[in-house]
Amino acid sequence: MERSLEMTRSLVKLNFYGTKGYVEESSPEHSGHSAFTIEAEGFRLLCDFGENRKGLLGKIRPDAIFVSHAHPDHAWGLEEGTAAAVYASEITHSLTGKFGIAKRVVLEPERTVSVGPWRVTAFPVVHSVRCPGIAARLEVAGRVLVYSGDIVSFENPDGALAGADVYVGDGSTLRGTLVRRHPSGTLLGHTTVRAQLGWLAKHGIRRAVFSHFGKEAIEMGEKALREALEKLASERLPGADVSVAGDGATIEV
Repeated sequence: MERSLEMTRSLVKLNFYGTKGYVEESSPEHSGHSAFTIEAEGFRLLCDFGENRKGLLGKIRPDAIFVSHAHPDHAWGLEEGTAAAVYASEITHSLTGKFGIAKRVVLEPERTVSVGPWRVTAFPVVHSVRCPGIAARLEVAGRVLVYSGDIVSFENPDGALAGADVYVGDGSTLRGTLVRRHPSGTLLGHTTVRAQLGWLAKHGIRRAVFSHFGKEAIEMGEKALREALEKLASERLPGADVSVAGDGATIEV
């Protein structure tokens, strides 16, 4: 029984089509804006689809699409339109209203919906005032994955992260903060990979994949980036399995 359960739990695959943020810097491993699929039970859920990924939907053939927020490097690939159902917050649907999206489904905060075999729950995150973001808690076949997209913090970290097996996080900056304060007092930007690893340690999450890399990570080169991430993980989350996602990578979790 234990072996059968483990085999069922292992059948989740991540395919990355873009792993960089909205920066000029680029490399062979990180040239496309954020886009990855998560597959289980024959169902392919595309998570974000950034601006320079236009033209790839025919290749990806998603069964459904989740959009974390309406910034160009996460949503504007959908300007080309899609027949697949798009799941996003009400504000994200409003901001992408001119895109040719045939079926829109509004995700309400902390309300779980079924998307194929997945149970998807949206959790608001701190990132942008103009384009508010949500994270997705994705549950299937005994597995729980959390995708944060761009993030400063979770509004409800315990609800989003408790019991999760895998975290797909924001690699915009490793150690140097990209957080600033809006005139309203709200924080904006991206927290560090170091901080995110601290969240995972607190919640007992032992598997993480980082994507959406920024200037710092791309310019250091892939070997140095992997070494830097390994060092951070050894400091903040010893013994964990932490990976760098690159364009074209397939990772089973």
